[in-house]
Amino acid sequence: MEKYKFTGEYEINASPRSIYPYLHNANSLSEWFIGPVKMDVPKQYNFMWDNTDHFARLTVSRLNKQVKFEFLDENKQIEDNPNYLDIRLQQSELTDVTYINITDYSEMTDEQDLQDLWEGLITRLREVLGV
Repeated sequence: MEKYKFTGEYEINASPRSIYPYLHNANSLSEWFIGPVKMDVPKQYNFMWDNTDHFARLTVSRLNKQVKFEFLDENKQIEDNPNYLDIRLQQSELTDVTYINITDYSEMTDEQDLQDLWEGLITRLREVLGV
């Protein structure tokens, strides 16, 4: 199946320290992400959207800097070329603004749909953060 790598950069007026918990904590992810998120076992998450379970493994977790989720197959096994979601936080030393850099690698190939999706998600994250 064809895959596409979407990248986006979004400005957010909050510190990486205040944003980071919303990127790796299942309950906090549920507040702004597509649907409910549960942690089944340590470092294994269940993202639920479109009435379907999407299991992912947290493969990178750098405090206040980055999280990366690699999605598993229907048997909760690692795929050869997995879909993944990589979220990085960068803070400008000059302006003190934080940028969220998203890399969404999946079967979703429509650039405009992905851009609209992530703009909506980041808007919800800003609302949850109160910024």
